[in-house]
Amino acid sequence: MPPKPPAAYQVDEILPPAWRDSMSHLEILARRIVQGFTHGLHHSKRLGVSTEFDHHKDYQPGDPLKHLDWKASARHDRYYVKRYIEDSSLCVRLVVDHSGSMGYATEDGPSKYLQAARLAGCLAYLITSHGDTVGLVLVAAGRTAWLPPGSTQRHLVRVLGELAAREAAHRDDLAGCLHDLLERNERRGIVALVSDMMYDPVPVQRELGGLVAQGHEVLLFQLRDPTEEDFPFNRWVQFGDLEDASVRHRIDAVTLGRLYREEYERLCEGWADWARKQGAHLVSTRTDRSVELVLSEYLAFRSGLLGKR
Repeated sequence: MPPKPPAAYQVDEILPPAWRDSMSHLEILARRIVQGFTHGLHHSKRLGVSTEFDHHKDYQPGDPLKHLDWKASARHDRYYVKRYIEDSSLCVRLVVDHSGSMGYATEDGPSKYLQAARLAGCLAYLITSHGDTVGLVLVAAGRTAWLPPGSTQRHLVRVLGELAAREAAHRDDLAGCLHDLLERNERRGIVALVSDMMYDPVPVQRELGGLVAQGHEVLLFQLRDPTEEDFPFNRWVQFGDLEDASVRHRIDAVTLGRLYREEYERLCEGWADWARKQGAHLVSTRTDRSVELVLSEYLAFRSGLLGKR
């Protein structure tokens, strides 16, 4: 066998030992949220195999026809699907973008991929800490890696090792990867996508919508680099395509700066609008913010939703 290439990062860069101690309060909060949304240990509001009826929802392409409620559909002249309560452990699939654009970093700051890996590593740690399962998909064209779900400490080490061994390179293939995940029709759970989302959103949103229709909960973690967001350039600058080294352009940043910022804002607003319509959660954060703080705020948000139930 050929020798394994050296890791791009040390595992302790992805999940420093000190973070594990400082995240103890997040473990408690995450556990309370999961148990609050579950019955017994895990009571998930997902379409499942239980015989306990929960509620109706409008039929969407991809919903199993066996769950159609013909009587309710006939009464209201529209198709309704029965939702059941599935008693099972929680399964989370982390889909992490490591295409070339994720390698960008503001001077003296972490790259988008490093922050994505840290975020995924912390999530994997919190998920496995109370016995739930986590899978990992690292996405880049021709370099996508799949790690099936697991819940043991040994599995967590494998997840962290895979995250550390990667670096941002090649073109993105998120639409293709999500389509493969959709075609697998695996057990329903949470699909958490971690990416800068700087690509054509239409094909990716189409596949994510299919996962929602299958009964998965979709979480979106958008990582924004400060320089890419603010575009502080005020002169002629040569830019290179991080996903295709042969593409380079020299542009007047003063002239195009306003247009760039407007386009970037439209992209972010488009993702926020899509998430609202699909009932997905979008967590948009800059790479200069603490990963622990980002997760703490999001878990507090989920805790607030729990309190409203």
